[in-house]
Amino acid sequence: MIMKFKYFLLVFLALLPSISFSQNAISGYANIENLGDWEQKIYLSQVNINSSGQQHTEIIASASLSENGFFSFDKKLLASKDRIYKIHINPLPAEEKEIISDKIKNYKLFILSKRDSIFFKKGITLFEDYTTNSTANNEWKKLKNFEAQYDLQSENFDPKQYLLETRGYVKDSLHILLVKLISIKKLDDQQLLETDIKANPKYYLDLLAELKSSDLDPKTYQYLESKLAFITQQITKRNYKVSLWFNGLAIVTILLLTVLIFRYRKNSKSRKNIELSKQEIAVKELIVSGKTNKEIANELFISLNTVKTHITNIYSKLNISSRRELQLKK
Repeated sequence: MIMKFKYFLLVFLALLPSISFSQNAISGYANIENLGDWEQKIYLSQVNINSSGQQHTEIIASASLSENGFFSFDKKLLASKDRIYKIHINPLPAEEKEIISDKIKNYKLFILSKRDSIFFKKGITLFEDYTTNSTANNEWKKLKNFEAQYDLQSENFDPKQYLLETRGYVKDSLHILLVKLISIKKLDDQQLLETDIKANPKYYLDLLAELKSSDLDPKTYQYLESKLAFITQQITKRNYKVSLWFNGLAIVTILLLTVLIFRYRKNSKSRKNIELSKQEIAVKELIVSGKTNKEIANELFISLNTVKTHITNIYSKLNISSRRELQLKK
């Protein structure tokens, strides 16, 4: 009977982590070599993005560590929708512990909701080896792997190509809006977001509309909305100035064309008017020579009324109104 009880106890202890995993949203082990140099608590925080785009964490719970480093958090602590969470452990004050390397990463960020769970396995690295059924967190992990391809500090880093490929990856490979926001936040941290918004305003306006129709907290994308409003306003002003410039150019062009057409028509009319008949030319030459109407009639053997008719036609065709003007126009 005692042997059976011991066997049952061993099986129970072996299954305890998986049982805890199913009952708790967050559970697992803190893989620390010298556990005594750290506080015996794991802290759970929710990570929020404020209207300025800055991240801040708010501790919502703490869990005690067992002797073997096990901890767990109840699902009741989590939101019903996907949120970014952080677990971390604090080292003891310097006088109470040995010096701990700064290279030890004492926290882990992940995305989780009340319907999901995450389990941190036993291993060498703190909080790195884990399993989760969170679709959002697994997508975030893929995004991190994609971003890890680029060395942002390299001299050969090409921001334009990086933006092009990142936008393509976010558009085609990411389906969780919160993960898309994380990617966009990284662009903002690298001071590349404004450049990309100016180059692709429609893409970001469509994304903002999608965010507004989602159940995400508006505070998480308010910084993007503000930045987008400011940049699109700049684009509108720039387009308005360009439009004014083109409208002014169009008006000047129309005026120039109007003047040219007017001059062309005037010149055409003048050319037509210059085409005098032989008799009109004869009358014109006699007028220019100083002959009177009567002298012109006698010399050309025509009536005085005919001379007057020719003079009227000459004045009309040459667009003049007196003999003096005709003298000047000769």
